[in-house]
Amino acid sequence: MIKQERRRRERLQNLKAGLTQKPIIAGLKGINDARLTSGAGVKVCFYLTGDIFELRDLARLCKEQGQMLFAHVDLISGIAKDAIGMEVLASEVGIDGVLTTKGYLVTAAQKAGLLGIQRLFMLDSEALRTGLRMIHSSQPDAVEILPALVLPSVRERLPETFPPMIAGGLVETKTELEQIIKPPVLAVSTSRVELWNYERV
Repeated sequence: MIKQERRRRERLQNLKAGLTQKPIIAGLKGINDARLTSGAGVKVCFYLTGDIFELRDLARLCKEQGQMLFAHVDLISGIAKDAIGMEVLASEVGIDGVLTTKGYLVTAAQKAGLLGIQRLFMLDSEALRTGLRMIHSSQPDAVEILPALVLPSVRERLPETFPPMIAGGLVETKTELEQIIKPPVLAVSTSRVELWNYERV
């Protein structure tokens, strides 16, 4: 358990360092997307949909490219949605962390030495209150807020002790990206390949 906790702390430091260098996370829908990320200087990738076989190949490719890889475990087939499934991802597949809407999977991933990123859909005030309760309970390593375009209006309503924040969903243009990527937002996740080249001025 101590070894997993140390590994998770190292991963969290690497995540923060990578996103400080390049505040864009590439949302991947397949291995062909991953091959485009290296030239854009992307340091962190989210695998959003697919299966465990492609995930295994992606893990190898991202490692070769010096990138961190997170799997959206709610939407990837072939992964058990339990503690054993998270241990398999950590020891056999070799990813760095998971994305999930489920607090218990954040906790299970962390126990396996992976980073756990909680996805929160901020659709209204009640969703915000529920999301804050979930974060308090699961203690994720980072939070992805969706859709990203709500962030300017909810930023002031988030507690100061909020985990590292990622914004995702519906970011279509560089202008939108620049409106969102302000403190406390650490990075923006996007599947739009043309935004992967974005560099902070």
